[in-house]
Amino acid sequence: MSEEIKISFPYKGEIFTGVVKRFNKKTVTVETDTLKFRVPYSLTTPRLKPPKTTSTKKGSKKKWSASQSKDYEKSKTAAMKPLARSSVKLLHKTTLMLGESLKLGNDEAIKEYSNLLLSELNSTYNLPQLAVHTGGKRRLTRSGGQYYGLYRTRGDTQKKYSISVFSRTAKTQKYVAPKTFLRTLIHEWGHHYDRHVLSLDNTYHTKGFYNRINTLYGQLKVVFENS
Repeated sequence: MSEEIKISFPYKGEIFTGVVKRFNKKTVTVETDTLKFRVPYSLTTPRLKPPKTTSTKKGSKKKWSASQSKDYEKSKTAAMKPLARSSVKLLHKTTLMLGESLKLGNDEAIKEYSNLLLSELNSTYNLPQLAVHTGGKRRLTRSGGQYYGLYRTRGDTQKKYSISVFSRTAKTQKYVAPKTFLRTLIHEWGHHYDRHVLSLDNTYHTKGFYNRINTLYGQLKVVFENS
């Protein structure tokens, strides 16, 4: 703090005086000659007010930077080009093998074909390659839902990208259905697409995002419907 603020407050029947060291949400940190205290704002003299906080509750307005707002608007409207027939034919073979691996519960094959599928997609759309990690059971969220997959970026100068998709459900630990697994894989890859094709620093779950991944998912899932 730039200027010292001195206040008084009651404690165990006595009145203490000290210097304000920090403003907290519900209390203020005060330092006396011998001890530090966290004092409720209502007990301070002169009366202090807590700092204004930005609400993060559902329905409240978020304060976004100009770049975040720009990325959000671009994400809402940008479209993805459907795959050419030649690319679809190659990807259908890999997708089918991925589905068979899930039905058999073959962890090594699931990882192999997940990596191969996204490698083919990255080559088709001229994106950086990335590692795909599969296996394990889904983790439960605090609300009782499940984490299906994750997209990660690591590093400062040279970013390393990776995707993780859980192969088994959280409760029954059964292998995930091929369509569900494929949708999750495409969903996480969609963030990779947004970063590099749309040049977004921030990737959001906008209507445009879901339209893009549905375009691709729709072209690939047909192998499960025909098998």
